[in-house]
Amino acid sequence: MNNKNILPLHGGEYDINSIKLDYSVNLNPLGLSKVISTALKDSLYDASIYPSLHQDRLKELLSEANNLPQDYFFIGNGASEAITLLAEALSSKCSKALIVDPTFSGYERALRARNYEIFSFSLTEDNDFELTSDILDHIKSIENLDLVFACSPNNPTGRAISFDLVKEMADTCKKLGIFIVIDECFMGFDKDKKACSCLSLIEKYDNLVLIDAFTKLFAVPGVRLGYCISSNSKLIHKINELKPEWNVSSIAEATGIAILSENRPETEEYIEQTLELIEKEKAFLTNELIKIGFKVFKSDAPFLLFKLPPKLQKDGLSFYKKIAKDHGILLRNCSNFHGLDESYYRIAIKKHEDNIALIKALQLVSSYCDQDTTQ
Repeated sequence: MNNKNILPLHGGEYDINSIKLDYSVNLNPLGLSKVISTALKDSLYDASIYPSLHQDRLKELLSEANNLPQDYFFIGNGASEAITLLAEALSSKCSKALIVDPTFSGYERALRARNYEIFSFSLTEDNDFELTSDILDHIKSIENLDLVFACSPNNPTGRAISFDLVKEMADTCKKLGIFIVIDECFMGFDKDKKACSCLSLIEKYDNLVLIDAFTKLFAVPGVRLGYCISSNSKLIHKINELKPEWNVSSIAEATGIAILSENRPETEEYIEQTLELIEKEKAFLTNELIKIGFKVFKSDAPFLLFKLPPKLQKDGLSFYKKIAKDHGILLRNCSNFHGLDESYYRIAIKKHEDNIALIKALQLVSSYCDQDTTQ
């Protein structure tokens, strides 16, 4: 069943007054670091001054952090602006794009608004939604394909694409004159980031674009700060021509600068604590969810995708409503992702005390719903 018109398109959209724990949004469970809190307070004094047009200082720091030339970077109002402008920059009269589904709806939204003909490559639960080399033949089969969008680790499935496969995809696409965009907004939560990220391929493949953001790892969705990286100077130049003036606020830029330059040891410690918490709590939640009877899929991200047991699948939305109404916990029902139905749920990873409360609520609601199905 498709519930695009019933459920929120994104996480975090609900009557916030009735929600005590929001598991529908995937942000760092530690919240704002002291470095970021200080930067946000200090940057308020710059609100009466126009921000930088080109974010040169932030680009310089990103360049140093990623060991790539400064002109490889476009900085945007969140990753969403980078996605939107990429779709615009690469569009033509008869553009064709391939999306690896199920995934973030923002790619399709940006492409449809620019009249792309959209094709889909569907991941399946048989192998925990892992992207396989079958994608290569699918890319080759679409005549005059212009663009491929893939997310790693993917939202909502949580699976990262292997480095070797990304390299094969980039190579295949380069030979065919196709651009490939890899969204790595959740890659910062992966302890194997250096081994999995496509960053090291950027200089070799001028048809490859990496998207990232400060949003998830640093818990600043309201700040709106993201970027893309490409060695294709013409593409980066075109995106910069398309962007609105002053697209990044002084507050957002100050946040990025603080993360990359000021009190770096504190930021590194914050990231280390985050990764330890995510790993520990993801294991805890996986085990507890399986005990309740849910099917839990392997995840390389700071969230888990699970599926209700067969006896509860008949009306998966009642599960969503009961958790929210009776326990004040917001989950992400995944029925408005392509290829998933209302029996699939995504939950963020939070602190242990919150996760205990979640598990207790899931146990109770599962019991209620189970009784309803047997009556």
